[in-house]
Amino acid sequence: MADLDPLIRYRKHGVDEKQRVLARLYGISEQLEAEKQALIDQMDKEKELAKQSESVDTAAFLGNYLTNARKKIDSIDKKRRKLEAEIAVAQEDMRNAFAEMKKVEITQRKRNERERAEEQAKEDRDLDEIALEGYRRKLEED
Repeated sequence: MADLDPLIRYRKHGVDEKQRVLARLYGISEQLEAEKQALIDQMDKEKELAKQSESVDTAAFLGNYLTNARKKIDSIDKKRRKLEAEIAVAQEDMRNAFAEMKKVEITQRKRNERERAEEQAKEDRDLDEIALEGYRRKLEED
């Protein structure tokens, strides 16, 4: 039977590649979340500064700033939703690749176990034959 180790290495490489893609997607997701949180924090800071300011212009500028910041947050949320769909696809792809790799590994392990069992059975037969031959010789000597 063919040795499946090269196929196992190939499948493992595929799983590793899919894990790298997934890690990159998670990194992008975390980056987007950090951007969103930074915007929210900045909005809160600007609101606090506007409360402390007595200028009428500050309220108008704050309104424009908050509107633009909310648009950016909405844009980030859209990107994250799209990214979450990509992550789900990548996770499923990785699960499938891992399952395929495991199938090959299990097949190889079963083959190895079967070969060991066959070798052990042959060795047992050989030892039994040696023992029988020794017994026959002993009987012939007596």
